[in-house]
Amino acid sequence: MNERFSRRAFLAGSLALGACGKLGRSPSWTGGMVGASHQVGHLLRSGTTMAPSQTDTADVIVVGGGMAGLIAALRLKQAGRQVVVIELEPDVGGNAASGRNATSAYPWGAHYVPVPSAEMTDVCVLLGEFGLGRPGAWKEETLCHDPNERLWIRGHWQDGLVPSYGISSSDKEQIERFFARMEVFKSCRGSDGRRAFAIPVDHSSSDLEFTALDSLTMSAWLEREGFNSPELLWHIDYGCRDDYGAGSSVVSAWAGIHYFAARESSDLFTWPEGNGWLVARLRERLEGCLLPGHLVTRITPDGRVEAIDATGRSARAWQAQAVVCAAPRFIARHLISDLPAATVPDYSPWMVANLTLRKSLSECWDNVFRESRSLGYVVATHQSLYPAQGPTVITYYQPLDHLPPAAAREDALKTSYPDWCGRILADLEQPHPGITEQVGNLDVWLWGHAMARPVPGLIHGEARARMKEPFGKIRFAHSDMSGLSIFEEACHWGHEAARSILA
Repeated sequence: MNERFSRRAFLAGSLALGACGKLGRSPSWTGGMVGASHQVGHLLRSGTTMAPSQTDTADVIVVGGGMAGLIAALRLKQAGRQVVVIELEPDVGGNAASGRNATSAYPWGAHYVPVPSAEMTDVCVLLGEFGLGRPGAWKEETLCHDPNERLWIRGHWQDGLVPSYGISSSDKEQIERFFARMEVFKSCRGSDGRRAFAIPVDHSSSDLEFTALDSLTMSAWLEREGFNSPELLWHIDYGCRDDYGAGSSVVSAWAGIHYFAARESSDLFTWPEGNGWLVARLRERLEGCLLPGHLVTRITPDGRVEAIDATGRSARAWQAQAVVCAAPRFIARHLISDLPAATVPDYSPWMVANLTLRKSLSECWDNVFRESRSLGYVVATHQSLYPAQGPTVITYYQPLDHLPPAAAREDALKTSYPDWCGRILADLEQPHPGITEQVGNLDVWLWGHAMARPVPGLIHGEARARMKEPFGKIRFAHSDMSGLSIFEEACHWGHEAARSILA
């Protein structure tokens, strides 16, 4: 980093901190800390219980209203089963939560779905039901508009996220060689005839030639293969942090290569509210089946489910013919006391902020900064057919991988709202000088356990295999069961749970 850039960053940080009151001035915007009910969720760790005041019978209880649970519930309801979805938060959606204000809807988590290949039958059918089209004929108006990606590098914006501005010829050669390798991996098939890297993960080849890549980190594989270009390594690290919340020195080589080799298309669906649009379609179809604001405290293999109201004032119980546990594994182990031992994954914590601005920044959807630990921001109003220069909402993403997960969660909870504002705006001021003066509202959401980390040994290890096993009347449905926290995996396990119960 050169001296001029460092001075600019210092001045930007000073401006942002001053606006937050650090230098004696009150912020000129509204906002605060929002998000998941972690205090209520932590009651599980203390063993909080309450005798149910009533016990009802149920056909199927789905515990957890994230994407996998909602999809399982939809398929069960469509098959004629009576379903109740119990969710801790005031609304369903999980990592696909979203919000809305007078300017726009906006995401609080997952914000796009890559266009699926025809092989991803479950995903294609679901998106088709929601009116998005079909393979080979997806509706153009539902796809992300151009321009959709740019990178702030060396004081300039460039198109695309692979560094190209001001890089050396050796960097270019390594980048070309790396992507040529990824193209080979895309077409590779194992001795079992399956693709080496597929979505869902369980459709991938079990050939040891490929699964052995799960035993080392992505950075170790890159070093072994002679990839050492700083620009290439940054881009690969960005991809791993984007999908997994952890860098290439943490995730397995199998997961790192999967990020680049598993998809056939670079097109994607997105909406102002991100994947909250999908949640809204599921919510419409599950009207009358959703019970938000309840913390499940116990699930037994014989189908009994107990829950307390999020206010802690009442408790209920159900005796169900079948249960879908669609909670992440670190929650499931607290709910099912006799659950067979299986390793609980590490989870990546995240910070997400939504900033309402008085003036738009650009016409590009995804905006990433080369010299930043953040993943940049996406623009909620980008999908408008008639973008204006007026108010907009940008969603800023920051995986908290600067410390081990537990320490990062503790650090995040201790960080004050003014401090978060200072960090966010100091980062944004570098490519957008003066942005602090455009902020009308700034909200911050902390995700303590946003996604499972695909560390070496998780995806092709024994622990993940154990996660998929039914337990009495309980079926499991969560992307944890794949080791990758992406929409397609949640969709897969939601369908699998429903199919298992209906069978």
